[in-house]
Amino acid sequence: MGSPDGYVEMRSALVAKVRMGALTEAQEAALLARFKADIASGAIEVFAVTDFNYREAEQLIERHGREYRLRALDSLQLAVALDLLDQRVVEQFVAADQVLCDVAAREGLAVVNLERS
Repeated sequence: MGSPDGYVEMRSALVAKVRMGALTEAQEAALLARFKADIASGAIEVFAVTDFNYREAEQLIERHGREYRLRALDSLQLAVALDLLDQRVVEQFVAADQVLCDVAAREGLAVVNLERS
């Protein structure tokens, strides 16, 4: 489950892993192809970002931005997750970013931190 910016986040994460030497370019390509296939098959569902989500992202930055380095796209990703949690569509928030996971937990989401897996 995710929003359209989740694709951008995935690309960014994979490129970073290649840059750091944790993945080869071939592994990156395979993971990206799998991600796209999961979206196409419905295994990963993409939700539209709404005006409400943008307003909530702004509020998240207001609540947490002074204490945490909460980036704009991260706040939007989290706003969508919180909206989906309220709708009982998701149960967990999965990310590979310690700051984002910390803020998500403070907002009441059950968190799976891939950096610690």
